[in-house]
Amino acid sequence: MRETDTAHDAGSPCLLFVDDDRDIQVAARLLFQRRRIKILSAYDAAGALTLLASHPVDLVLLDLNYTKGARTGAEGLALLKDMLVLRRDLPVLVVTGHSGVSIAVEAMRTGATDFVMKPWNNDRLVSLVTSVLEKCGHNNGVDAEPVLITASDAIKQIVSEADRIAPTRACVLISGPSGVGKMLLARRIQALSSEASAAQSFSAEDCDDLPQEGGVWICREIEALSPTLQRRLTDRLDGSAPPRLIALSSLDFAALSERLQPKLMLHLGMVSLVIPPLRERPEDIAALASHFLHYFSARHGLPEPQCDADHIAALQAEAWPQNVRELRAALERVVIMGEWQLSASKAANQTSEPQTLRDTEKSLVEAALRRHSFNVTQAAKELGLTRPALYRRMARYGL
Repeated sequence: MRETDTAHDAGSPCLLFVDDDRDIQVAARLLFQRRRIKILSAYDAAGALTLLASHPVDLVLLDLNYTKGARTGAEGLALLKDMLVLRRDLPVLVVTGHSGVSIAVEAMRTGATDFVMKPWNNDRLVSLVTSVLEKCGHNNGVDAEPVLITASDAIKQIVSEADRIAPTRACVLISGPSGVGKMLLARRIQALSSEASAAQSFSAEDCDDLPQEGGVWICREIEALSPTLQRRLTDRLDGSAPPRLIALSSLDFAALSERLQPKLMLHLGMVSLVIPPLRERPEDIAALASHFLHYFSARHGLPEPQCDADHIAALQAEAWPQNVRELRAALERVVIMGEWQLSASKAANQTSEPQTLRDTEKSLVEAALRRHSFNVTQAAKELGLTRPALYRRMARYGL
């Protein structure tokens, strides 16, 4: 759950306050509104992540318990980690009761900037917030990375395993159908790793040579590597200072073993994470629907459509062959059109022959280009391609 306050101008600082106590939320809203500071209110972790992805948040005030009777702070610590994966430099002030000092200290170890005790002193809280904002500056509307939503037990277990191995140097294979979120999970592992630099991401299908530098390599479509590059990659991984490889594939482990050389598969078999298709995760469909509807309403400046139990049931009844990517596009269209109806492409698919792989790729490329008004850089980023790779596909399909 979440609320937004848009009364102030775009130049005002923006705070996100996460606390399940509505009275405390009202008190905070009144306190900061008087000082011309915009405040967003979230009452649980899911709402907080959606607001963080949808709005240019400058600072977070974070309570650590959101379920009635909870005292351990585990919910807030998990949310803090998710927030810092989304934005590593995000300043977070933990707000806790007198009995929660040890939890606040643990939050500081996790990455929180500072903590405030409840009940707070208004002047001291405002002074601390102002000081942190002056030090860290404004977000200036920079887009956050897409959020990895974890509602189903299946995804929670996968994310938990990814978090456990993230600080290691182990190679990781992430497999699953197209559009399930393999790249999001790879980026999460990189963000929680010991590597300070950004990961080098490349597609095996468009790869003529391997990166020269080490660090973290995220290789999409690993099965498309040529035999020569497979041997080179194995040699690099066997070397004295190997890169950390996070390999992505739509093939399962057995099918991948038929495409790649055994020595390379030894490295890829170290840690294997399999993301199931969206149709097998109805809880995630409901959570993603709530997230995308708010995200796109904020992005396009349009009202957020009502989403009731019947809408959720209809979404869960769909097959979603392109998984989260397809659900995302469908819900963006709901926001833009202001009504619940199937997209033209989905309606056509129900009455025509199944699309070929070539047709599907062409549709994805064309849809991304149209969403970004044929801005190749932005479309390539959404599709996870380099600009040259997207240009090749545009030429291939006459776009």
